[in-house]
Amino acid sequence: MRFSDASATTIDLLRHGEPVGGRMLRGSTDHPLSDTGWQQVTDTVMRHTVEGHLPYDAIVTSPLMRCREFALWLGEEFDLPVQVEDDLAELHLGQWEGKTYAEVTAAEGTARMSAFWHKPAEVAPPDGETLQAFDARLAEVWRRLLLQPPGQHVLVVAHLFVCNGLLRQVLEQPLSRVLAMDLPYAAMSRVRHERHALGDTSFIEWIGR
Repeated sequence: MRFSDASATTIDLLRHGEPVGGRMLRGSTDHPLSDTGWQQVTDTVMRHTVEGHLPYDAIVTSPLMRCREFALWLGEEFDLPVQVEDDLAELHLGQWEGKTYAEVTAAEGTARMSAFWHKPAEVAPPDGETLQAFDARLAEVWRRLLLQPPGQHVLVVAHLFVCNGLLRQVLEQPLSRVLAMDLPYAAMSRVRHERHALGDTSFIEWIGR
């Protein structure tokens, strides 16, 4: 159901492209995009250009290079303001930072890794950020994003766990479901947040790559 008198804010969530080093438990480890990663995010965003213009009014980005460098380039290319939001940084993975899944399981077995994926609200990586702390900072980011003036269209460039966590805010899923969606590199999701006489309503559209 849509409300004809609604004032809407549209927020597109873009996961970064492939970083240098390929798939690993990267977390807050600060790697730049690979050439393939640049192509992935560029292709996704450019599909939304209309007569050489993007539909966005502003860009908000994680401070990590794999998000920030692309966001700053895009902002300069299309003359859009870019805000670096520290709280959009990826979940810190503690002792697993920068390691592959094989390296972690070889060193400590599979039990903790399996528990983290299946019960992330109960088990954190060794010396890593708890899901409760992560969710609290994302809730504050989401609150600030929804303060955008009605009619604004904002691009958020972020990470797998961050995009999952922000979508959890919309879907109001249990915290244990925050890692449930394995979004591919350069995947984009759209949230339309409407303000109307009966309150606020959010809708999600899966745009893909």
